[in-house]
Amino acid sequence: MKTYFKYVILFAAAVTFFSCDPLEDKSNFDKDGTSISASDLKAALSCTQLPNQDGKVIGDQYVIIKNNRPGIGGVWHLVHGDTQYTYGTDNDTIICPANGDYKLYYVGISANKVVQTEPFTFNVTNVFDEYDKYLTGAKDKSDKAAKKIWKFRVVAWGSVCNMGAHGGWKYTDAGYTPESNFAWWNNVSSIDKIGDQSMSMVYDGGKLLTYKPNGDSVGSGSFSYTHNSPEKGVIGELVTSIPVIGHEHDDEGQNNTKNTFWILTLTDNYMTLYHPDKYKGGVDWDDSGWYVYYEAK
Repeated sequence: MKTYFKYVILFAAAVTFFSCDPLEDKSNFDKDGTSISASDLKAALSCTQLPNQDGKVIGDQYVIIKNNRPGIGGVWHLVHGDTQYTYGTDNDTIICPANGDYKLYYVGISANKVVQTEPFTFNVTNVFDEYDKYLTGAKDKSDKAAKKIWKFRVVAWGSVCNMGAHGGWKYTDAGYTPESNFAWWNNVSSIDKIGDQSMSMVYDGGKLLTYKPNGDSVGSGSFSYTHNSPEKGVIGELVTSIPVIGHEHDDEGQNNTKNTFWILTLTDNYMTLYHPDKYKGGVDWDDSGWYVYYEAK
């Protein structure tokens, strides 16, 4: 029978799932020296992706594979982008290492001939992203209560935020980093001049909360991110539904709908954002944008 991806229902610690029954051996492959067809071989395989559950670590990144004709030895090939993994097994659970689109196919030997199946295709969304760890302090998908407080950071040359030259961070061969001095105007040189504001990034629901220096609430919204790299040295985008702290010095302007910042630095302790004047076609050292430097508290 034709095999489709099937969902698996998880009950507590037990996993119950349905898979295709092994085919009855009605063909004559190997009996008369005829190899199995690629379509018949694929029909003998099952591939079961576990379902996602809110707050659970285990989800659709776990894939149960089974060869219902173990007499046809071979190797599974899991392809993700330019990376390929192989599994020499008849029955196992594989764990996809990252979110994204995958292809899974089997290469077997039948009647001394190599037979390769057409791939199964599936998408994985449940792998815990390290950016969630950096932004919110969450340890895994079950860490729903995790949150991280971000405040201003004064970089070595004396800036909390500034309007500066576009693209300077790209020139690492010249010793530049995202925290180098690209300032042209609106440089805020100390926390005293901007106030000890803070913002909280909450893992559950991607909540973003901003506060005045005295702790009074300023805004409540949300954040999301991508791993897009629109230009060299940009490691992602941070998208917020409210202005971030320091926005009053951002001549690009921020709003209560959507603000997209380029992420230049992101670690457990530091975050550097850039709000470009031009998202496309920006000219290094000619165009400009807003730089802001944060550290986790």
